[in-house]
Amino acid sequence: MATASASQSGLWRALLQDLRPTPGRLALSWRVAALCALMVMLAMNYGIPESAVSCFVIFFVMKSDSGESSVLALALVVLVSLVVLLMVPLIQFTIEYPALRLLAMVLTSFALLFLGVASKLGPLGGIIALVIAFVLTLLGYVPVGEIATRALLYAWLMASAPMGLVLVFNLCFGLYPHKVLRRELGARLRLAARGLEGRADAQALWAELALGVTEQQKRLGWVRLFHLLPAQRQEELDQAILSTYRVLLAVAVLREADADPAQGLALARACEQGAQALEQGLAPQAVDLPAPPADGDPAALELHQALQSLAGVTPIGRADPPREPFFVPDAWTNPIYQHHALKATAAAVLCYLIYSALDWQGIHTAMITCYVAALGSTGETVHKLALRIAGCLAGAALGFLTVLFIMPHLVDIGGLMAVVFLVSLLGAWVFYGPERISYAGIQIAFAFYLVTLQGFGPSFDLDSARDRVMGILLGNTVMYLMFTLVWPVSIVGSVRQRLAGAAQGLAGLGELWSRRPAQAVQQSAGVAQDLSAARYGLALVKLEPQELRPEPQAVQALTEQWEQLREQFLQGADAKVSRQD
Repeated sequence: MATASASQSGLWRALLQDLRPTPGRLALSWRVAALCALMVMLAMNYGIPESAVSCFVIFFVMKSDSGESSVLALALVVLVSLVVLLMVPLIQFTIEYPALRLLAMVLTSFALLFLGVASKLGPLGGIIALVIAFVLTLLGYVPVGEIATRALLYAWLMASAPMGLVLVFNLCFGLYPHKVLRRELGARLRLAARGLEGRADAQALWAELALGVTEQQKRLGWVRLFHLLPAQRQEELDQAILSTYRVLLAVAVLREADADPAQGLALARACEQGAQALEQGLAPQAVDLPAPPADGDPAALELHQALQSLAGVTPIGRADPPREPFFVPDAWTNPIYQHHALKATAAAVLCYLIYSALDWQGIHTAMITCYVAALGSTGETVHKLALRIAGCLAGAALGFLTVLFIMPHLVDIGGLMAVVFLVSLLGAWVFYGPERISYAGIQIAFAFYLVTLQGFGPSFDLDSARDRVMGILLGNTVMYLMFTLVWPVSIVGSVRQRLAGAAQGLAGLGELWSRRPAQAVQQSAGVAQDLSAARYGLALVKLEPQELRPEPQAVQALTEQWEQLREQFLQGADAKVSRQD
């Protein structure tokens, strides 16, 4: 009994920790909520159907900075427009033949879902597949050419209208990449300062190290693409990305080695000064560097050198970020990607056949759910199934309460927009949190939209709301069965791959520190990301079915391997100064 109580207490503590504010979380959440409210106004005024799907797409396109969000929005508009042009002759050819429509849905879904997991297309593949399937399924109810063409144009609006809003909104209220980047680098230095002062534990430092530098370098890429800063400022930020990570890495080593408190306070002040300079848009050249430690502590010396690099005293040099091809390396040789596309397509088609055979169009959300909930391994499926069901029930409850107690008092579209804004803010806050809870956020918002956004005005139809929620639960159930019973994939393979990548990165790291410190920082960040992903995968192993789960000894061996690699990672960081000397 005590064990169960302690477990529940730990779960609540973890949940509260995941819901705590983090830098930039509120800024992104209110922007997404505002966009969803504006999308509702647009849909209601101009009769755009399925506004719930339009709001859902906004969640996936809106990123931490306006550069990436705008590029994704433009890409989706272009891709959907091309799909619409290709579907015009397809509709004319299949409108009178249900079997051909079903075949077209299967082939396009498979191809796009495959691209979604085997290429950089990512979630956009599932969104485009959803648009195509939505149009093709409507043909069974409106088998008239002119009406079908109009349905196709509405489908285009359903995807393009929110993207137009994203582009205009980002232009006026967007989080510019260089500002987000400076905020993130400043927060990283402030965390280092807290670590030196003893106010941040090793777990917090490791969690930040595990994020690597990929996202920051991507933001710098948008800055260069849109010419948001002069070339000199771009170069300073490039150096700052690597130098701040180097500072954090040295602090993590000092934290575990129990460094001298007085020395740590002096270095913490230098980190705080560097953070202030970066956040103010300045190069941190005025950092008040303390004298190098006299005791020759390698980690303290490395931190001093990292701060010198940050201040521009001794430039760290340039690194070559890994260039990822459009397709993953084993896209055409690993059958997992084809199996994934087949399973998700089969689940969507099965849901379509179920509600068509029952003549129960109200649960058509089952098919939509299959396109937005496709996952990889069985462990991920079980984990995120629980998040989706919990989010669905929470969002549906909010929706029913809104229909019963708030809708009767709404007198105009402004009231509905306010309600959508508040629930979207809640969903976005959860969605942009840690991966442990992220999927629940999008499901809260999606279920709420499906219950409340029916037709083109305030909805009071509880039967339709009930049907839509049942459709979500049906879709989640079919997806769970499909991904756990058909070609189940254990996450252990991904864990082994990540551990192998970390070991390979550590192999040549020591020599790299003495020749190319910038590249060594880049490679260290990659190792930390691989170790973080492996750790997350090991946590999901226990959620897999017993017959798929590896033996406890194998899991223990992988855990020990992870701990050894992490120890080597920190030891390598601690020993690099002596190699340089």
